[in-house]
Amino acid sequence: RQQFSFPSIFIYGHTSSGKTYVMQTLLTTLQLPHVFVNCVESFTSRLLLEEILIQLQSCSSGTEQTSPVHCDTLNDFVRLFKQAVASGELQDQTLYIVLDRAEQLREMEANILPAFLRLQELTDRNVTVVLLSEIVWELFRPNTGCFEPFTMYFPDYSIGHLQKILSQNHPPEYSADFYAAYINILLGVFYMVCRDLKELRHLAALNFAKYCEPVVRGEANERDTCKLWKNIEPHLKKAMQTVYLREIS
Repeated sequence: RQQFSFPSIFIYGHTSSGKTYVMQTLLTTLQLPHVFVNCVESFTSRLLLEEILIQLQSCSSGTEQTSPVHCDTLNDFVRLFKQAVASGELQDQTLYIVLDRAEQLREMEANILPAFLRLQELTDRNVTVVLLSEIVWELFRPNTGCFEPFTMYFPDYSIGHLQKILSQNHPPEYSADFYAAYINILLGVFYMVCRDLKELRHLAALNFAKYCEPVVRGEANERDTCKLWKNIEPHLKKAMQTVYLREIS
């Protein structure tokens, strides 16, 4: 914890590939001092800098920070940041600042992104900034150049990973094998057009009642996959035409 780590880390990958969840779980499980900010919620540089300072004061004091923090410029941020770290128990530990949806930084002032990339140097403190994004680093890099972060790629889930993750949500009134067979059919239809875990989870919950209809009516048992497939096939094809649009309900 006392060693200086890399000043900035850039993690990218498609939506629903586990970037945010893995970072939150890692920092919480290891009990590392950290600040976690969503750049969509803090959509201006002032909101972003103030939110970091508010969380930083809570992190250093160990209590919930309620008093407002005013920070108009980057110079103010560096000064207040150094004060907050020096006053708490953070000066001997690596502090992690995680900026989720970091692509929003490109819409802010030109000095914000380069400053975060070398915040360790500006503040002379043991701090690492982690940027989480859905786009590649080449679309971030300013024309004037900047400090290059350590980049890490989160690949998409494979069909096997999706099968395992989605199968964990099986309803208690049905067997795990029955629900896993349903997920297998669902992925066979939607995997080529949609690999978003959240969307696939929504589609699975939406269409499961239709899949179970023959079983509920007593026309088939859980092992009659042919009858179950024939019943749900037209419904899944209709749903595939409006993936992401939420028109089928």
